[in-house]
Formats: sequence, structure tokens, C-alpha cells
Amino acid sequence: MEKQRHTAKSVMELFRQLPEGERAELLKMLGEAQDGNEDLETMLTEKRFSGGRVCPICGGVHVQRNGRRANGSQKFVCKDCGKTFSIRKNTIFSGTHKSASVWKEFLRCMSEGLSLDKTAERCGITHATAFVWRHKVLDAIGDALKDTELTGIVEADEAFLPVSYKGDRKAFDGGGCGRKPRKRGGCNHKRGLSDELVCLPCAVDRKGKAIGRVAKLGKCSAAAVKAVLGGHVSAKATLCTDGEASYRKFSKGNGNGLVQIKGGKGTVKGIYHIQHLNAYHSRLKAFLASFRGVSTKYLNNYLTWNNVMGAARSLAEKATALMDIAVSALFSETSASIPDRPPLPILVEKQSKNKL
Repeated sequence: MEKQRHTAKSVMELFRQLPEGERAELLKMLGEAQDGNEDLETMLTEKRFSGGRVCPICGGVHVQRNGRRANGSQKFVCKDCGKTFSIRKNTIFSGTHKSASVWKEFLRCMSEGLSLDKTAERCGITHATAFVWRHKVLDAIGDALKDTELTGIVEADEAFLPVSYKGDRKAFDGGGCGRKPRKRGGCNHKRGLSDELVCLPCAVDRKGKAIGRVAKLGKCSAAAVKAVLGGHVSAKATLCTDGEASYRKFSKGNGNGLVQIKGGKGTVKGIYHIQHLNAYHSRLKAFLASFRGVSTKYLNNYLTWNNVMGAARSLAEKATALMDIAVSALFSETSASIPDRPPLPILVEKQSKNKL
């Protein structure tokens, strides 16, 4: 029996007969088929070599084309170090085989703050892949934003979150955390600012730029404030804080003017207040709560994610910001090393010798 041959016109007639949902699915599949690996190669080349070709290994600028791989991707050779590389070298896309459309969809999922399960379902990838991709993106963004400088009026205060070993069974099975696992939503064993809490010094300026990282366990200290804010607050900035003494020492050493608000959250001294910082803390805790708990091991990445999301106004801006930074940033860590990070990424060693 002779097979029926379809023309463009007959295919269009069949398309019109499909239900609306299946039409959308077919259009999505056609888009993914058209937006393949070559599109990702082109996107990376335009971003990474926008100012001229640069070697991702040594930083040399004497880079030339050097044929193509078996899959058709362009190879380059650096005349300074002699290394051969592809445009994906030292990027978050290294070692992946998904098209640009899948990555763009993944970053749209991140801009919406979707869970790993929902992200995996929408992008057609596994839960494990979604987890690794998420932290690849956040690592790259964190590295790209490491030189962020806060200017003008800078509001600063610390937040405290319970230490969490979520997903890290090794910490309980002889890993040295010193306590039994607690059920989700369970209370700490100690009251007040104990070493069961991580201290996160945070700062925001009036332009929306923000800094925040895990510094230590327990009560805030001058060393913790310096470890997080040092190098990120302009010497010409005016620091606005609560009555915490740690910020007095930091502002003096950094050459900043200092206005301390000691009358509570609603207190305002002219143009000086910490209401932006209080709002930042509220958004941060709501953002973390949407994931039903975040392991302290990965908390710095979620802080970075929250900072990027807070600076953008719309979902489209958020997705674009994530893509621009992720494509441009250098990233050389392997996927296998991401889960092997220390459970407590503290910058200042804890004062107490007591275990958690």
C-alpha cells in the first residue's frame, strides 16, 4: 500500500483539527527541535566572545578556530597556553547535551521559584539533573556577583536561621553534627541565640543591591560583619543599622558614616531607617519557606538567588538576568562535587566548643 504524502497545506489542515492543548504541545516540540545545540553554541559564542575571543583556561586573547568536533561543534585553540577547547569549556553547560530551549525553560522555572519536581516535569529532565543544574546556575551567579558594591545609604542587620542538615544523612551517621534528626518544623533544643542558629549578616542599599552570607553560629560579632560586608560597602556609604555594637566597629574600620536606629522597627530619623532591610528579611524568609526548608550547606546559594530575584521586577526580567549571568560566568566545578560541600559553610569559626 502506497504511503500518503503530506504537503505543507495538508499538514496545516491536520494541525487545525487538533485540540487547543495538543496544538500548544506540538508548537513547543517544533520549537525545541528547531532550537537545538547549534543555537546554544551560537548564544554562548555571542556572550563569551562579545569583546573578543578569550581563553577560558588561561585568559589569553590569542585564540583561533581549530576545526570541529564529531558532533559539529566549533573547536578553538589558545596560542598562549596551547590548550584546545570548545565554547562550553568552564561554563555551566559543560557536559550537558540539552538544547538551548530546555535551558531557557529551566531558567524560567527558576525565575518563578518552582520546586525541583515541577521544574523537572516542565523541562523533561530528572529530579537529580534539576538539582545539579540549579546549583550550577547559582554558583555561577554567586561568582559573577562576588564584587557587588553597595553605595549611598546602606541598611544592615543580621538574620538568624536554624542549622539544617536537610538531605545530608552523613551528618547524622557519624558525621559529627552531635544531635538526632528532628522532624520538619521541630524546635531547637536551646533558647535564644545559641549555636543551633546560623548568623547571616545582610545589607541592602536604596538601589536594590543586596549582600548576605552565612557567617557563623550563634550571636553576631564584629568579625562576622566584616567577613560578609568587608569589600562590599563603599567607604563613601552611610551605614544605617540597629543598635548592634558590631556595626560600630565595622563602620569605623571601613570609614563609613553610621546612623543607628535604636527605637524599634518603625523608627525613622529623617531619611535614615532600616525598613528596606526588614522587608528584605521578610522576603528572604518567605522565599526559603517556599522550598519547605533549605539545607545550611546550600543556604548561600539561595541567598544569591533571592538577591537576583529581588533586583528584577518581572518574571521576564528575572529569567533574562539569570540567563545573562549564567551564560557569561566561568564555572569549572564538577556536578559530582556539589553534594560534597561542608555542611556548615561558616566564614568565622564558632566561639563555643560545644557541638550541636
